[in-house]
Amino acid sequence: MKTLNRVSWCGTMVLLALSTGCSNGQSLSAKYPTQWKTCNALFGAKNMEYLQAVLDSGDLKFSNSALSVDQLKKGLTQEAIDPYDELRGFKEYETCGLSGNGRFTAMARWAADPLKSVQTNTERWQRVTADVYVADPSGVGGDVDLVFRCAIRGASGQAQVLLEARVSAPDPPRVSEEFHQQLAVKLARTLRDELSCTNKPAIPHGLDVNG
Repeated sequence: MKTLNRVSWCGTMVLLALSTGCSNGQSLSAKYPTQWKTCNALFGAKNMEYLQAVLDSGDLKFSNSALSVDQLKKGLTQEAIDPYDELRGFKEYETCGLSGNGRFTAMARWAADPLKSVQTNTERWQRVTADVYVADPSGVGGDVDLVFRCAIRGASGQAQVLLEARVSAPDPPRVSEEFHQQLAVKLARTLRDELSCTNKPAIPHGLDVNG
């Protein structure tokens, strides 16, 4: 990971005190307790500290609505168990959004594309492991978009076994491609563990994907 050449005073305070200290003296954890807890749980505290330093501009804020990890887990699990609604489709959950001098966003949902479509569309999807596929970044606006097989206990008629994790991050060199991919992998691995995917998908630590 490349070291930031310059970090603002406020960004330094983020790393030292885990707060912005630049928004009326109120920390992010106090102003956005649910988002703070969820983002740290899904991506890891150190990764979120680094993002805060990169994006800090004096008005750093969480831009996503409050959604706890438990609510995310329950929502995705219920969708897997319930009969599939073709009209409504699958719900998209914005798991984390951090805005300031740039923007970081991440989402999770049951994938729109079925497994067979992902397996055969080799122009869009690259197979990483037996359970994981990653989209060509050039086709998704530079995002890291991956899907992985996740079977849910009690969902005998599960309509979709592919869970999607998509992460948008500031362009290099502010955030390296390696770090961007690391965030998507961390989200996927956390979702796998939280949902207790019965097929125990093997999600690698690195993706080695180039746009």
